Amino acid sequence: MDIRDFYRSLIQKQVPIIVDNSQLLTYLGDRGYETILFENYDFTKNQVVFTIVSDYDCYRRLLALSNSSISTIVQLAAVRHDESLEAIVYAFDRVLGCKIEENLERRSQIYDRIANSSEELYLADERGSDLKFWLAETLEVVNSENSLRAGYFYSISEFLEASIVNIQGNKSSFSLEGRLFFDGMIHGSTLRETKERNKEALSCLFRAVTSSSREKYIEIEDNSIARLVIDGQDKTSLLLDLDLDAERKMSITEIGFGCNAMLIKRVDWKVNSIINRVIHGMHLGMGTAYNCPYVNFISQTIKIVED
Repeated sequence: MDIRDFYRSLIQKQVPIIVDNSQLLTYLGDRGYETILFENYDFTKNQVVFTIVSDYDCYRRLLALSNSSISTIVQLAAVRHDESLEAIVYAFDRVLGCKIEENLERRSQIYDRIANSSEELYLADERGSDLKFWLAETLEVVNSENSLRAGYFYSISEFLEASIVNIQGNKSSFSLEGRLFFDGMIHGSTLRETKERNKEALSCLFRAVTSSSREKYIEIEDNSIARLVIDGQDKTSLLLDLDLDAERKMSITEIGFGCNAMLIKRVDWKVNSIINRVIHGMHLGMGTAYNCPYVNFISQTIKIVED
């Protein structure tokens, strides 16, 4: 199925939505969606479904099905960020409100721009952001396709951004140097233990970012965050309070370019939602979300500087 067809079907309430709690079942059912509880769904069905996950046990079971499911799964893994009904409704509403044709066109243009570039790219904005971006010979791209493969699992964010990651190792795809002024952040954890272990530190970091009234930026040296500055004060300690030693510490693991221009006037940075990072702009990520949380710093203004 083409991603455009999936979106049209979702908007027209023709895609089944799999949920893991009765509150979501009632909320979406009252709005006319075909909604099925996770434990009642047959994953051997050959169809595309949208899945909203708010519970870690369900998320673990869903991941375990990734090699055996016949159904194609597009998921909003809210449990990794904020599993509250309010945050899920916020994300779902903005998923439906995007212009998917424009998103996919921007996504394609960005992937083409990166693929056709030399070994270096520059990114900048009028606020003072200035990043130098080195590319490896082989890039780890999240997803550049416009169609859904049968039996595959997808995150909804894959369709709304162009993203390159350093999964194999530090600098395996890219490395960065410079400064990024950012507008907001999100954080996520794939494991319950990771979220619980870092809960207080993540709350302090998120609160400091969302309550700031002046400029905030990160400085990157040798592909690792060296400083976090909020309202003119060095707040790097907020990052160091996170349990980062198990993985990559503060090295940059992802650079992503959000493609959803419709989100610009509808973003709420006080909501910790993956949808916020697909806003038209760019984000940098540290962490991999497993043994350590990941944190995305999101800018609406920085752009690739054309040659």
